[in-house]
Amino acid sequence: MVNDSYAHIATFINSIPSVFDTGGTLIYEERNVVKRFEAPDSTPLIVKRYKFPNFIQRFAYSFYRPSKARRAYEYALRLLELGIDTPQPIAYIEQKRNGLFTYGYFISALNNNPDCRVLRTDPQYDNGKLAHDLMTFIVRLHELGVMHGDTNLSNFLYEKHGAHYQFSVIDINRSKFLTPPVSQSHCLHNLIRLTHIIPLLHYLVGIYAEARGWNPDESIAKVEALLHHFEQRRKMKHFFRFWKKSKK
Repeated sequence: MVNDSYAHIATFINSIPSVFDTGGTLIYEERNVVKRFEAPDSTPLIVKRYKFPNFIQRFAYSFYRPSKARRAYEYALRLLELGIDTPQPIAYIEQKRNGLFTYGYFISALNNNPDCRVLRTDPQYDNGKLAHDLMTFIVRLHELGVMHGDTNLSNFLYEKHGAHYQFSVIDINRSKFLTPPVSQSHCLHNLIRLTHIIPLLHYLVGIYAEARGWNPDESIAKVEALLHHFEQRRKMKHFFRFWKKSKK
C-alpha cells in the first residue's frame, strides 16, 4: 500500500524488500531493523522492517489481524487527522510465503529532530521547559483517547518553536485509540514506560498530574507501583523463557 502522494516513486518503494539487506544506511538494529533509503527523486525514506514473527503471529497477520507495518501506517494517518504530528506515512509492505505472512515494512518520511532522552541526563533541560511541554503534550494525547503503545522518551521527537516545544511521535504500531474520557488509572498506567530512572519518573508524572488537576503524590505512588508490577511480570517471563531453554 503506497500513499497516493508518493505514487511517483511507487516502483522504487515496492522494490525495497528485495534490496533491504544490502542497501540503505543502517540506523537501528535490534529486534527490528531501521534503514534510510533515498528514492530516485532524492526523497529520503525511513524504512522499518519488523522482526520475523512466530508461527501464530504469521497466521494471525495473514488472516485475522493487521500486521505491525499496516497498523503503523494506518495509525499514522489517524494521528495526523487528530492533529498529532508523526512522520508522514508513505507506505507499508507485507511479504508472504506459501500464503503466510513473513515480513512487514513500514516506510515513512524523514524526521531528523532529536528525541526526549536528553531528559535522562538533564531533567532540567531548558529550565524544565522541555519536560513541562512534553507532559502537556501527553496530556493532550490522553484527552484525545490516544494511548501510545510505548511512551519511552525515545519515541517523542522535539523541536522548539518560539517559547514552546512541539512534538512528533514515532513507534506507534502498538498504540490504542480509546473513546474519551479515559480513566485516570488507564492514563497513569500509560506513563510507566517513560523511564526507569525513578527520580525522573517522579518529576515527569508530577508535571502530568498537576496538568490534569490530580494529586501529584498519589499519582506518582500509583505509577511507581504499576512500574514495579510491570517489572516483576517481565522478570518472571524472562525466567520461564530461560527455564524452558535450559530444559531443551
